[in-house]
Amino acid sequence: MASRHQRYWQLTGLAGLLILGAPAVSADTGRPGLTQGDWLIRAGVARITTLDMKASVPGIGGDVETPDVVSPTLDLSYFLTDRWALQLTGGVSSTPYRLVDSALGDFDIATIKTAALALMVQQYRFRPGASLSPYVGAGMLWSRTLEVKPADNIPDFQVESIRSPLLGAGLDYHLGGHWFANAAVQYIRVPAYHFDSEGFSAEVDTSTLITGLALGYRL
Repeated sequence: MASRHQRYWQLTGLAGLLILGAPAVSADTGRPGLTQGDWLIRAGVARITTLDMKASVPGIGGDVETPDVVSPTLDLSYFLTDRWALQLTGGVSSTPYRLVDSALGDFDIATIKTAALALMVQQYRFRPGASLSPYVGAGMLWSRTLEVKPADNIPDFQVESIRSPLLGAGLDYHLGGHWFANAAVQYIRVPAYHFDSEGFSAEVDTSTLITGLALGYRL
């Protein structure tokens, strides 16, 4: 079975092939860059990496760990002006959590499925209308817990939904016609959240780095 890292590179390789093939299926519009009034929809793949995770587990101590997660993404951007755009991004991911170095040893806690929606409300374009268009932005992410699957011998528990600020940067490259390639990175400062049940509780404080590749289409 392929590892998470292998699946990530397989998905990014597929995204790259789609990007390289996109110009062949679209005639050139004669307008390379993105400008006021444009809508841009992107589909891609993102790698979610946890940074600086700190945990407090009453009674038994230990640290909470989680591996990198690969997730499909979909986003929609609208250009208010040539330089300013709004971007709405959504995705669903399942993340396993594990407790290590506790008084009871190392053991799995649960796999938690979440749906995330991010709105980047200040996205600034440095080269409006150009074929290569880098940008930076800031906004907010809402993450809703869809499902919690406790590991063996772990009682059912709840995980609260959270709201987090985010910073982002990326670039769009015009491939031809309506098609664009995108590479982006986002940093999310996640507020402390809690796992709560009768037999187990923990408070986790962390931040997240999201890197992704996508193929975009100007509507």
